[in-house]
Amino acid sequence: MKDFGKGPTLIQSNPWLRDEAERIERILDVTERDSVIEGLPPFSKEIRQRLRNELTAGSRPVQALVE
Repeated sequence: MKDFGKGPTLIQSNPWLRDEAERIERILDVTERDSVIEGLPPFSKEIRQRLRNELTAGSRPVQALVE
């Protein structure tokens, strides 16, 4: 593994990454755009909610990552 420096981590330097709701919305937006580019239909409300729930359940507290 390479050491890329001693600066702040990505989550420390980007406030929007610390906000779980904002982070999840950005993940969903990018995933949906990429899927549409590949020819899949846009997410339905049900799919978007299911993915949001799965991402929320699978995330760990951001504070632990910042420290």
